[in-house]
Amino acid sequence: MEYTELADYPLPAGRLTEWVPRVDDDRWEPDPRGLSYTHQDHCERSAPGSWIGTVFEIHRRYDVEAVRATITAYMGRHEAFRTKVRRDEESGSWLRYTAPTDAVQVTDRAHTEPRTETQVFSHLHSWFGDTVSPTAWPHFVLATIEPDDASRALSNGPGESFLLAFAADHSVMDAYSQIYAINEIDKLYAHALEGIDPQLPEVGSYVDFSQSERALGETLTGDHSAVRTWQDFLAAEDGRFPAFPLPVSVDRSLTGPAAQSSISSWLLTSEQSDAFNAACRNAGYNMQAGILAALALTNVRLSGRTTLRTVMPMHTRDEQKWAAAVGWYVGILPMEIELGDARTFGEAVAAAATAGAANKGLARMPYSKIAQILESTEIPRFVVSYIDLRFLPDAEQWQDRKGRALRSNCHAEDEVYFWVNRTLQGLNISARFPSSDVASTNVHRFITEFVAVLTAVIDSDSGTDTVLTSASRSVTVAAE
Repeated sequence: MEYTELADYPLPAGRLTEWVPRVDDDRWEPDPRGLSYTHQDHCERSAPGSWIGTVFEIHRRYDVEAVRATITAYMGRHEAFRTKVRRDEESGSWLRYTAPTDAVQVTDRAHTEPRTETQVFSHLHSWFGDTVSPTAWPHFVLATIEPDDASRALSNGPGESFLLAFAADHSVMDAYSQIYAINEIDKLYAHALEGIDPQLPEVGSYVDFSQSERALGETLTGDHSAVRTWQDFLAAEDGRFPAFPLPVSVDRSLTGPAAQSSISSWLLTSEQSDAFNAACRNAGYNMQAGILAALALTNVRLSGRTTLRTVMPMHTRDEQKWAAAVGWYVGILPMEIELGDARTFGEAVAAAATAGAANKGLARMPYSKIAQILESTEIPRFVVSYIDLRFLPDAEQWQDRKGRALRSNCHAEDEVYFWVNRTLQGLNISARFPSSDVASTNVHRFITEFVAVLTAVIDSDSGTDTVLTSASRSVTVAAE
């Protein structure tokens, strides 16, 4: 499973249909449940054209009414799709409105002429960007593409299949929601088309979760340990979030942040991932700690600094009812890995595990509320995410279905994001970073050296005792 921009996905030529949910005005009811602090902050600061989504193939015949029934059922299961917000102009407060399950109608807008691959991409790219917003409903739109004969033959896929792509605002969806959608929508379509029991779990409502997060946030004060931890973490860089450890200069003459570059790369095969995980387990830790240790070792090899500082997203699905629920169940952790005199992988992974345990549970505390208390408007600059996706429903079928999680392109001056995902196919990294020669060179070199550290652990007979603090001779850091 890769996490990329739509431009990196091989869309087929064929017949395109837009699917747009609608609710009659009189079906919206005021809802007293508050927005999560993350949701509110997103509404106030989200850039136009920002969205996340998913694209995958459904390996059954295309049927218009079955698609409509599937979308209706999917939105009926998840209240996050059936709620909207607006800001009161006088008070500045955010008001929520929610519609019942039976209020959702789904309209199809079929394009009469077949589209080429480029035309399909251009339309989806502009339509998703123009339509999806945290303050305009619907927050969720879909498209289907029925491949033409040439595209179907080229893909070497099943005789009866079609592509489904959707875009959603981040306020109602996170990475797990994006990926769970593949299995859930496929099963709902099988039910609508053939009557097959989807056997899907009961799910809770993200609106309820938002209310509970709001209540939790309201208990925070300047004396709370979570607030003090973040205050100390940000103070190390004069109130700013940590930056990527290598230079990422941009052209300061630009009138605004430039569009970021994006890459996706497979780091390890499935067998290599298993071997690296075994080395982590032999040291007494899990693979997440191992990935962080490898990043910290990469940092010291390239920058000479023994401390790696970053921000790590963590899911907040702490009850079973949230496990498969659509919503934005994500918090962030301050991560500071101090290697000190550590020279081996075993020592580094112990340091990484210690850093992770130091702030365990802090992700559940809404950072947006903490930022209010600290009077900070700063946003994360260097972010590292690690997710193990191997055990999600139907993970073994994602490759055949050509499933991929999507994100819109982004404009930012100095942000570097790494998404490291372990799948049944191996270890993948997706990244976005400033569009500058220096940034591109240094991010690629960082990833290259990261792979060198991972493979050194895998290939070494001494395992956790492998000394990994010296950089590869071929890797040179670019200067600003």
